[in-house]
Amino acid sequence: MTSPQGAIRVFACDQELAAYFDRRFSELKSELKSELKSELTSELTSEITAALGAEIRASAAETHRHFDVVADRLMDKIQLVGEGVIGVDQKLDRFRGEVAEEFRRVDQRLLRLEARIIR
Repeated sequence: MTSPQGAIRVFACDQELAAYFDRRFSELKSELKSELKSELTSELTSEITAALGAEIRASAAETHRHFDVVADRLMDKIQLVGEGVIGVDQKLDRFRGEVAEEFRRVDQRLLRLEARIIR
């Protein structure tokens, strides 16, 4: 049988051992938490970076395709406007010729009238 002093020693030893284990497990828990957090952050950061990079590249390619389509449409419209300007320019040239011809006729009539008045 154990004496009361032996029981106190065992109890004190158990308390010290329990306190040591508590402290040691807390330290271990902290270390593991810190390492796990660091590794997860590093892995997640690289995964997020890779995912964002892929998404940005895909978006850039889509934007480039869209811009090409818009640019083609604009070029077609600009060509139509240019053709319209050429058409208007040709009409203006014809009109200018017609007006010049009409002024020649009017000028001839005025000359005839002046000739009649002078005689």
